[in-house]
Amino acid sequence: MHAYLLTIFRSIRTNISKLFSIIAIMLLGIAFVAGLGTLSPMIENSFGNELRRENVPDLILKSSSATGFSDDNDNGIIDVVEELLPSRLITSAQGLTMLDSSMFGSMGYDMGFDPDMPLTRFYGIPDDMTIAPIRAIEGRMPVKSNEVAIERTRSDMVPYEIGDTIDLGSLLGEKTVVGIVANPLNFSRYEELDLIDQEEIKQIVYMRQQDLSMSVEIIPGVSMEVQFPTTDLYVTLRGSNEYAYFTNSYIDFVRGEQEKIEAALGDTYGEIHYLTLEENMSYAYIVNYTDKIDIIALLFPIFFIAVAALVVSTTMTRMVEEERSIIGCYRSLGVTDSRIKLKYMLLSLFCGLLALIVGTIVGVYSLPMAIYPAFETTFFCPEMVNLMNPTFGLVCGLVMILIVLFVTYRVVRRFLKASPAELLQPVAPKSGKKILFERIPLWKILPFRYKSTIRNLCRYKKNLIMTILSVAGSTALVLCGFAIIDVANALPPVDYPGLTDTIVPIAIVIILFALFLSIFVIYNLTNLNIEERKREIATLKVLGYHNKEVVLYIYREIMIMSGIGLVLGLPVGVLLMYVVLMLLDFGSLASIAVGTYFLTLALVFAFILVTDALLLRKILKIDMTTSLKSVD
Repeated sequence: MHAYLLTIFRSIRTNISKLFSIIAIMLLGIAFVAGLGTLSPMIENSFGNELRRENVPDLILKSSSATGFSDDNDNGIIDVVEELLPSRLITSAQGLTMLDSSMFGSMGYDMGFDPDMPLTRFYGIPDDMTIAPIRAIEGRMPVKSNEVAIERTRSDMVPYEIGDTIDLGSLLGEKTVVGIVANPLNFSRYEELDLIDQEEIKQIVYMRQQDLSMSVEIIPGVSMEVQFPTTDLYVTLRGSNEYAYFTNSYIDFVRGEQEKIEAALGDTYGEIHYLTLEENMSYAYIVNYTDKIDIIALLFPIFFIAVAALVVSTTMTRMVEEERSIIGCYRSLGVTDSRIKLKYMLLSLFCGLLALIVGTIVGVYSLPMAIYPAFETTFFCPEMVNLMNPTFGLVCGLVMILIVLFVTYRVVRRFLKASPAELLQPVAPKSGKKILFERIPLWKILPFRYKSTIRNLCRYKKNLIMTILSVAGSTALVLCGFAIIDVANALPPVDYPGLTDTIVPIAIVIILFALFLSIFVIYNLTNLNIEERKREIATLKVLGYHNKEVVLYIYREIMIMSGIGLVLGLPVGVLLMYVVLMLLDFGSLASIAVGTYFLTLALVFAFILVTDALLLRKILKIDMTTSLKSVD
């Protein structure tokens, strides 16, 4: 048992570079998946916590009546609440006035608005507002009839500073801006749309509810103050705090309670429109963006993990094949087959678990922290919550571990079918044979170095296929990253406002991870190729090949295989991008610039050159005497 354990540690020490490459590739894939997978939950949790803290309404009841929720005694709101409270449907309700300047004409009021006045939304808010309270972030809230507050400036809104005067028409008069405020229900930096013509609101004005009124002349010389009706009723539902805001279960709950409220109120107060958070533009933007992030987080990791698992499985297979003589010794000494399998599966499991733990931690903390600030260009972002969701990364990591364990088990089991005597014999080198290219007339005039390269490519078919597939996969991912940027930049702002600012950082992350994946993949496969062909390289040196010729002998094959992978990667990337665009439901392949294809090829090829340069010293340091020693 002691000797058995020693051989395990010796295998780790001998194969440390291979094990490290396995850990690095798996860690990179898991970190990418875990980071993207936790991004949507993190965004939703961050904004959900803020909405909960601000006590936003679950339902907004909007009256289409000219008198709103008011009556002659101004007890309309009280009546509504008194009807709802006994049914135990709500926990609280609060009324306020919200009118767009485009609505006054339809209500029969001529407010004397200047034709050049920007489209304006008016809020008349109560002094004791507890549901979604309006807070001053600069200055203060209005306390006099000639004072107003302005909502924080968003895209294309009219900017104001404290102390500015704003003209609100002949009936409302001029008001002084005393504060810049934040409305918890408006956390997008893009415009709200008015309720009549669906045009962009250019300024949002807040004043005391009692001051949103006008002086109307009843008879010549006699006027009276007419206060605008309470138009909106903010309602918080009993039991809604048991659900997270950005979930289907929350929306289903609210819709169910809405039906009960509709039944309770009937048509007592005229036509009432019921608005959930789904009808809130800021909320809808968050849902829209996180849905798109979820699609990206699902599609790209599948492709990413497929490439990583392919290379890791190849590395593990080669490592087991190189230890066939050790397996033969185990069997000669009476070590059971199950113990032999256990050794290599434990090595695979160790690499996988280490990559899973480190990759998940790195992914769920680094990627969201890097990407979340980009949402500041689209939203007034709350503080990012630390409640991460590593589920997606853990699931994908476990899938990758199971794939590697399965491949390791199959390889070891294949060797165990041979006798100890067969396992102790070195593997005979692959025999050369005529290839299809030799039947082409051009073959005769090719220099010997190119003939040997083509023969080797056909001789080591596994190396050829693995390198082509891996480079093609990395190229496809890089192309998709750049293509997403092109498509996002080509979208008109009116089609998913702010999408470019939020989606581009994710695309950059995809590009960077894909390029790093290409480094690890090429390094790993080239390193395995060199290890497998040490005797061949040493023979070339004995035959008088100079270092430059030996290096070109190996790298010529790598460049050809990589070149094929690069060319194949472009159509694969286009196909992947087509699926992405179809599922995201925006943009088209026509938006991808021609230069993007060349940039992708140039970047991936540059990273391949850098990777090969890192292995140059390994080729030059191969010792001829040691490598040519007989294994007998």
